[in-house]
Amino acid sequence: MSELFTPPRYFKDVSFHKHTDRTIGWLELFYDLVYVATLIQIGNFLSDNLNLIGFSQFLVMMFVVWWSWGGETLYQNRYVADDIWHRILVFIQIFGVAAMGLSVSGAFGDLFLQFTLGYVIVRAMTILMYVRTYFSHPASRTYATRYMLGFAGGIVIWMGAIFLPEGYHWVAWLAAIAFETLWWSQPVILYEVQEWGADAHHMLERYGIFTIIVLGEAFVKVLDDSQGTALGLEQIIFGVIGLIVLYALWWLYFSDTADNLFEITSNLKIGSWSYGHLFLAASLVAFGVAMKKLFAETISYSDKIVTDEYRLLLTAAVVIFLIALAMIDFGLDDSLTPHKQIFKVYVYLGSAILVGLVGITVIGLTATLFTAIIAAITVLLVAFNVYLSVTAPTPEHQMEH
Repeated sequence: MSELFTPPRYFKDVSFHKHTDRTIGWLELFYDLVYVATLIQIGNFLSDNLNLIGFSQFLVMMFVVWWSWGGETLYQNRYVADDIWHRILVFIQIFGVAAMGLSVSGAFGDLFLQFTLGYVIVRAMTILMYVRTYFSHPASRTYATRYMLGFAGGIVIWMGAIFLPEGYHWVAWLAAIAFETLWWSQPVILYEVQEWGADAHHMLERYGIFTIIVLGEAFVKVLDDSQGTALGLEQIIFGVIGLIVLYALWWLYFSDTADNLFEITSNLKIGSWSYGHLFLAASLVAFGVAMKKLFAETISYSDKIVTDEYRLLLTAAVVIFLIALAMIDFGLDDSLTPHKQIFKVYVYLGSAILVGLVGITVIGLTATLFTAIIAAITVLLVAFNVYLSVTAPTPEHQMEH
């Protein structure tokens, strides 16, 4: 029973198995799955609100939910905790996440209070985690206190949202996140964050697992909505093309970016790497919705010109994905990669502009033909990455071994 009452410990003070890095715990994985279930609901919201306002609200909710996930994730990265009290706090957090998930459809309407309280519950439990750390790890007490104060200030602003006129609650949500962002940007806090560092390998694995689950959810969304469909030639062709795009998105992130370490000594780089994953998650959720809508069009009207909303949604999803890759690659440590990342950053940003222009100007095509153009661009980017991989010199840190 003693292990069930073990206080949080700084990750560098914990001995892991020889020659192995720290891995993701079962509770962390369960926690991430609950968040992805909420992202599915946000995707359903977007599916039902395919217009500029709906897409803006989708981005706001993605930002809010991802931000709440990031708070616990960063805590769990720096501190090893899995005793009974930590589990109870996480289980209560999961209740708050579920409340947000159940409120998505009315988060900007009559369920705003429920959505707000769900977020507050998640944040309050994160504060209590830092309270435990305050008493169990005196060396980082100042660091924990600053996090508690920052999250507490955010909660106050979130609760203030209740008193705003209907339809404007989201302003306070973003204001709270802006407050927390500015709070973490203080030089003294940035110094403490660097001083206490991050478990880089654990962070890569946590963000990577979260991303792969979201990517898989995009595939599940298409299958779930198309269950029982009799496939004709058009549907088979579209399915193959759609899978090619999905494979390309996987390749562009997991075959290169996800295995490289971010630059921990640069606040700009680590911020770019971290927030890049926010846009990555948003793009993958939007991609799943777009593919579901486009596949449905091939079933109902195989020769119909693709609907503008669906064309633009797929375009936006891929554009945001490429911008996210550029942000993530910018945050990588050049000394640990076989080439300078800034070149890839420019390529991804240029490709994002190209996809955007295609989405805006290439009209009059069927869903299959339009998706084929997007597939061709993503496949070329995969080929570009493969070329860089086979021609680049071995990184210095690998040559040493």
